[in-house]
Amino acid sequence: MRRKTLRCLLTAALCLTSAAALPGCYGSMADLDREAATLIARRQALVLGEHGVRDASVTPADPDWTDREGQYDYNPATANPDAPGLPARQMEVGRDIAIDHSQQTANPDAVPLELDLPGLLAYAIEHAPDYRAQKEDLFLSTLALIIERHEWGPRFFNTVSANLSGTPESGDYDTALDLVNSFRVTQRLPYGGSASVQALVNYTTLLQQASTNTGPDETQDASINASIDLPLLRGAGRVAREDLIQTERELVYAARDFERFRRSFFVDIANAYFDLLRQQNGIGNQEMQLEGLKALADRLSAEVDRGRTPQFEADDAEAQVLFGESNLIRAQDNYQTALDRLKIQIGMPTTRPLTIVRSEIEIPVPALDEAEAVPTALANRLDLQTTRDRVDDSRRSARVAQNQLMGDLDLTADLNLRTDSDADRAGLDFELEDSSYSLGLSYDAPLDRKVELAQYRRSLVLLERAERNYRVDRDRVALDVRGAIREIDRSRLTVILQERNIEFAQRRLEGIRIRVQREPIEPRRLIEAEEDLLDARNRRDEAVADLQAAVLQYLLVTGQMRVAPDGSWEAPGTLLTAGPGVDDPPVQPQPGEDTEPGDG
Repeated sequence: MRRKTLRCLLTAALCLTSAAALPGCYGSMADLDREAATLIARRQALVLGEHGVRDASVTPADPDWTDREGQYDYNPATANPDAPGLPARQMEVGRDIAIDHSQQTANPDAVPLELDLPGLLAYAIEHAPDYRAQKEDLFLSTLALIIERHEWGPRFFNTVSANLSGTPESGDYDTALDLVNSFRVTQRLPYGGSASVQALVNYTTLLQQASTNTGPDETQDASINASIDLPLLRGAGRVAREDLIQTERELVYAARDFERFRRSFFVDIANAYFDLLRQQNGIGNQEMQLEGLKALADRLSAEVDRGRTPQFEADDAEAQVLFGESNLIRAQDNYQTALDRLKIQIGMPTTRPLTIVRSEIEIPVPALDEAEAVPTALANRLDLQTTRDRVDDSRRSARVAQNQLMGDLDLTADLNLRTDSDADRAGLDFELEDSSYSLGLSYDAPLDRKVELAQYRRSLVLLERAERNYRVDRDRVALDVRGAIREIDRSRLTVILQERNIEFAQRRLEGIRIRVQREPIEPRRLIEAEEDLLDARNRRDEAVADLQAAVLQYLLVTGQMRVAPDGSWEAPGTLLTAGPGVDDPPVQPQPGEDTEPGDG
């Protein structure tokens, strides 16, 4: 019977020890991720409404725990060869210089990818490093809140401790074994302080009785301790929940920041896309001008052979052809560089071929009313709302610092219930005569509060700074709105002027070509007309891209930019259903679409 009891006690002790060591007591990593995703979705619904974005999935890759060579070295190796050992070498004399740089960095074995603006946004949402970093910041803020909430909930602890002690003497050894199991529950109180309950079971007596033939078979040796520590002055009241309040609000700020980033990210990708389309138009315009210059050079060369044109005019035309080819190469290189930058921005390897596909993106010009746009921005800008709420955070922080100047008046209570040590049966038979309690009140006078006073003064300075920052940010938002309105007006006017300039340049070029067929004319005038038409087309394309960017920026700075979960743009209000204005320019012209037959 005693051996059986001993085995049961040891088994119970091992089970308690194993249970305390298992991470399953706190749930798995997948459970934690689901809890965080649920918390983010609820907070996004609170911040953005029921139709707001729900994008909280963060799945980190499994870490590579393989030890890299030199991972634990105090002095990691540095590669810095001397100048003679560097691989740079001089180009061979007479070697031709490559002209086509369009596929210089591309991987010829990779499958080409064709993306329009929606495709770019969808790819960026999945792969862009900056986008993923913002999602991770939101996820980390959620983990911080989960930790803080757990700190304020009931926390359970179980400890099994074994202690062997003895005093060896000559011919005799006095040895004692203590085996104690402690189960404890703690709870932070909402207005300061904490409460805890602890249960202890000492197995020493039971083991001794089970291993010897003395005493009763089963006795009781357990105790329950309940204690409370309650502050009444410093650290009491709502200031005790400051960490929880701030962490809860930080998740709101993180949700706002993430949504603000998504909108700004859409504008950046869209602007890069429109700029690439503009450069495509510029390359097309440059190619058309080059064809015209080549045709002029061939005609002048033929006239030189017939003796009708001086040689220097033909040479001048050939020089213009070379300049045109150089400009075309430069335009192609600039386009490839911009394309590589976009690949890095959306998280695409620069070695993968990418073709930008033109898509019909309707971005009408909104009705501009400064008296309406500024209040709309002040009410809807998410970043401005966070700046405003930071003022409240600073005000609460100042009150917490002020509370720290008070003295410490703490109420403590402790109750220790023990089982009857004389009982010869198992169970929990508590004996009041063996139990004890205590109740105390202590006061610590605030004799040394210089550090706390300095922290309180610091909190007042930070509060004043937060209020000033909010006022400045309001003015900056209003300034951004007015600047966006002026930029739209300027871009619209520029588009209209450049459209007319294209018409003038086309008529001038056609007139010069007609005169060339009837009478000799200086070739320089034809070359200048070609350059003027190219410049007008490029300026018009640049103005159209600027107008699209200005409209998106206006929607962003007024807080009216909305981006769907898939990354597509959601037009606010009736922007797409409203009728177009009389002077509204086209969204994006195709290269050469305004060229009449016969234009070079």
